[in-house]
Amino acid sequence: MIDITNWVMNRTDEINIDNSVKIYDIAFTCLENYDDRGNWSDQYINNISRDIFRVSYNTENYSLIINDDEVKIGAIKDYTLPNGRFLVDATSLSFPEIIHIFTILNNNKSDFDLIYVQPDGYTESSSSSEIVNTFELSDDGIGIRQIPPFVGITDNSVMFITLGFEGHRLGSLINSEEYNIKDLHCLIGNPPFKIGWENNALSNNYKNLDLIRKGMDAYFSYAGANDPIKTYETIKKIYISSKYERKKLCLVPFGTKPSAIAVAQFAVNNNGVVIIYDFVKKKSNRSSGVDLLHTWSFTYTYNP
Repeated sequence: MIDITNWVMNRTDEINIDNSVKIYDIAFTCLENYDDRGNWSDQYINNISRDIFRVSYNTENYSLIINDDEVKIGAIKDYTLPNGRFLVDATSLSFPEIIHIFTILNNNKSDFDLIYVQPDGYTESSSSSEIVNTFELSDDGIGIRQIPPFVGITDNSVMFITLGFEGHRLGSLINSEEYNIKDLHCLIGNPPFKIGWENNALSNNYKNLDLIRKGMDAYFSYAGANDPIKTYETIKKIYISSKYERKKLCLVPFGTKPSAIAVAQFAVNNNGVVIIYDFVKKKSNRSSGVDLLHTWSFTYTYNP
């Protein structure tokens, strides 16, 4: 079981990267960067880590690519790490990579730190109007699927969705014939990264939210857009309630990266959770600038 035991925030413009000391033995990060914050975090981890593990998720082979090694998801429990201090760069890593890295670190009973760099702004779509700012942060991927080994029957389940700026992601789920959604919980990131950004999430999802409100049992929760601790607590309450009703809990991380971190942490810590994801492809220059650097410290604890 992995728990957040510390949370530090720093302004990126107050960090002198060139004077950073290598305090980590291994850092997990992505293969490529997509925007300013990805470039910043990549430079930062190269200056504070002795070794870099580049990670990607293979959707066709259900495997995790770690540098030159391909690890099948079914064998991920056997992946061993050397002793040392570990860092996870969640800034550019996608959710599938993060949840499997968490699984590896949990199985190895390892403490680790995780960093995330907030952007200064997101790139608006050319179709944005004066009334609604729309965002195209990603291209469609292979579509909505469950992520092994977090799979199961979703009929008569409770679904928890974290909402972001891309309304089409929620729309593709509620219009899917594969998932019969009746009991739905939506998480809205509030307070947002910046004042007013909560309106972007609401305005880009309002049509689907209106359909949800009319056609099914829908509930809405709030947690800070950059607060995985509060998000985790929210998920835990819904999980306890779903177990009482003898229903599965399905987690759908469409929202901010900190909320996705909470989803990954909860799934690793609790049995029987189903994960649904749409495997979108990130666009280049999807955000601009760098703002706050979050560092969360995770501690492994024995869970009998």
